[in-house]
Parts: sequence; structure tokens; C-alpha cells
Amino acid sequence: MPQPIHNFSAGPAMLPVEVRERLADALTPGADGSPSIAEVSHRGPRFMALAEELFARLRDLMEVGEKHEVLLLHGGANLQFAWLPMNLARDRTAAYLLTGHWGEKAMAEAARVSRTTVVGSSADIDFIDLPEMGHLPADCAYLHYTGNETIHGLQFPSPPRVGVPLAADLSSEFLSRPYPYRDLAFAYAGAQKNLGIAGVTVVLIRRDLLERIPDDLPRYLDYRAWVESGSMFNTPVTLAWFVALEMLRWIEEQGGLEVMAAASQARSKKLYSVIDASDFYRNGVADHARSTMNVPFFLPDEALTPRFVSAAEAAGLSGLKGHRAVGGLRASLYNAQTMEAVETLVDFMQEFEKRHG
Repeated sequence: MPQPIHNFSAGPAMLPVEVRERLADALTPGADGSPSIAEVSHRGPRFMALAEELFARLRDLMEVGEKHEVLLLHGGANLQFAWLPMNLARDRTAAYLLTGHWGEKAMAEAARVSRTTVVGSSADIDFIDLPEMGHLPADCAYLHYTGNETIHGLQFPSPPRVGVPLAADLSSEFLSRPYPYRDLAFAYAGAQKNLGIAGVTVVLIRRDLLERIPDDLPRYLDYRAWVESGSMFNTPVTLAWFVALEMLRWIEEQGGLEVMAAASQARSKKLYSVIDASDFYRNGVADHARSTMNVPFFLPDEALTPRFVSAAEAAGLSGLKGHRAVGGLRASLYNAQTMEAVETLVDFMQEFEKRHG
């Protein structure tokens, strides 16, 4: 029997076995030769029923009501970095809290299309803690924060408390725990971490903010066009929608977001405890700001990192190479990750330390 492969990739991330099996079944033509789910019209009854259930389940898990629109869009978080200020920061200033690489990218793109200001950043301490927040501008369009930084491994325990609209990049922690989505004015999340495969981005927008959108935008880049079309302004990524629905069903089968959060806490605690007990491995992030989704760690000699990655892959542990922006190592612990995988990883880490420490 082949050795199991434990996937710690930061995204596209692993899928639960049950979802992979359902995907495989869905891509198989029917016995009568009928098309698979990837081949049917997005306007036909089969796919429209899927879409209706997908949006209903998303709303239920996020616990958002009629004050918010839920959209399924293209382009990932990178497009939202510019799409958001184009729609909501015309003639206003967009404020940013920076806790790592993705927050910096979001603000850099926003600066191309609107006025921006940094109201807090922990760049001066290499993003190892959450920043203190300064004064918001009087014409603040929104305060943007990155809920979980996948590269630097920082996570806000809860959203910042401010008197302006909150905009959140929740890509790598979306639906990993109960969250006050209804308190957010705007949020976006790529699906390829906790909600399936790459190709679809969930966007949450408070309806009253739609009135801010200027009328001279290209229709494709006007959120109202996507609201009016039910997220079908053009052909959606139908297969990604199917997998997202199967992921939502799977989350509910496991017991919901409370169960996801408990499992996430248990997995990350197991890994952090091994790192903290060691003089060989290092994670410098402040305890209260540590991510439960992405755990970066470093060796005493960076020259050992390729050897660790190679040996880990040989041991059935994939996706542990750190992001090129910071180096080191990183284990991603999204919803589909298992405790068995984490236990296998920490056993490997302890053995690697014995040989090289």
C-alpha cells in the first residue's frame, strides 16, 4: 500500500477525501451518456438548482441577512485589491492596516485608483505582531485589514472596532471559525484555501454601499452588474461553484464552524507547541497574533531548509516550502487538514532536529 501524502500547501489547498470523491463522481458522464456537471449550461435547471443551494448555504454559514449581498466573482483577491477602491473609494480616502505581504499588495493596488493612507503597520518589526491603529481620515471610505496573513502567519483574533465601514481580506481564514460577517461592510475570499478549488472569489458587500459606486465604471467592474445578474454577468466557473457547494455540505456534515474552529485550534496548538519547545525551530510571531491557518517556521541555518523540504517530501509531507518572500518553512492547516497529518509532521520535525540540531 502506498504511503499517504499529507498536503500542507498554502493554496490551492487540499480537499477532504469525501469532496474529492464527489468531484470525481460528478465529472463522470452518466450511464446514459449524459454530460458531467462541468459540461452543462449555467442557465439550465441542473446548474441553477446548484447555484440556489450554494448561495443559501453561504448565507446560512455566514449568518448574513438582507443587508448584505453575496457574490461569486472571478479574479481572486488580487482583482479585489483594485476593484474595491474603484467602486467604494471614489473621492474618498481608503485606510489600511498592514500586517504582512498581502496587506501591502492590497494597498499598493488601491493607491493606483484612489487616495490611500496607512493607519497602522507592523512592517518595522518584520510583521511579528499586530499594529496599533492611528487616526482615521475624516473622509475615510473604509478601513481595510487582512484577517489572516498567509505568508507572515499573523491573524486578527477578531475584526478591528472602528466607526467606519470595515473591509476585510478573509481569503485564508474564510469559514474556518464563527465570524461576525454581518458586522463587515465588505469582505472577499478566494475559494482555494477553505472552500474548494481555485477560480471563484466570494464577495460580501453591504447593500447601502452600492449607492456609492460611480456610474462611469465599465459594467464588468461595477459590483451592481454582478448583483443584478446573480453573479452570472458572464459564464461562472461552474466546476469551482460545484466544489464550493460540496465543501459547504462537508463543513455542515462535520458539525459547522464551531467544529472547524476547534479542530483548527487543536492542530495549530500541536504544531506551535513543538516549535516553542525547541531551540532548533523558530516562529517569532506574538502568541496573541499567531495564525491558526498558516504556521511559518525557520531553521537555525537557512541552508538546511532545502534538505528539510526534500526529506519531508520523501516522508510523504508536501507543500512545506515557505513563501519566496520570506523563505523558511510553512505548514498550512486549512479546514480539510487532518490531525494525523500534523502528528506525522511533528514526528518528522523532532527526528530531523535530532539528526541536524
